[in-house]
Amino acid sequence: MLVKPKKNYYLDIALLLLGVVSIMTGIALSIKPPALMPFLRAINVKSLHEWASYALTVLVILHVVFHMDWIKAMTKNTINTKN
Repeated sequence: MLVKPKKNYYLDIALLLLGVVSIMTGIALSIKPPALMPFLRAINVKSLHEWASYALTVLVILHVVFHMDWIKAMTKNTINTKN
């Protein structure tokens, strides 16, 4: 079993990579650069964008679950500080 810092590190790296793929494929789909269109069709950029985005969504949910204790503590601290 991975220790918490390594688990967070690998999760963050996966989030970064999938985020970059999702952003770059989204931009490519949006501007449709003529010089790259044959390549983009060959790699089926729309499917790549969709699946990277699905995976990114799942990992963001995991990220929030893994950090729920921190989120609760910060929320409690913020509420108590304002009172």
